Amino acid sequence: MSAKKVYGFLTQAFIFAAIMLVSNMIAAIVPIPIPASVVGLVLLFLLLCLNIIKLEQVETLGTSLTSLIGFLFVPSGISVMNSLGVMQHYGLQIVLVILLATIILLAATGLFSQFIIRGKQTAADKQQKEKTVQHPHKENKLAHH
Repeated sequence: MSAKKVYGFLTQAFIFAAIMLVSNMIAAIVPIPIPASVVGLVLLFLLLCLNIIKLEQVETLGTSLTSLIGFLFVPSGISVMNSLGVMQHYGLQIVLVILLATIILLAATGLFSQFIIRGKQTAADKQQKEKTVQHPHKENKLAHH
């Protein structure tokens, strides 16, 4: 039984490694400076959405990495501590940019989710209308009873 878990872990690690390899190549080619990790997240998201990769194939390792996220951000925190001079000089501008970016991100996320919800509602309405057109007598009988 434990051999199966090891194999599953190795398979998941290989999938993540392959995605990171491809994302590093894409990040090197793209003229906009985008971190390879961000490209990798987008790539993994697309592969999951297109059902090229099944969630079960990456879920265990993804959950494990998510539980370590605080530890993985320690180097970033140390970098911030090392650049306190920059923070002191540009602190207000940095805070304003963070707030503005957060507001824009929240607005874009809200608008995009409303767009998706409206699309699903429109599709459901179309299906309901098609059912009504195909079987108008069934609906009338139900309405009278």
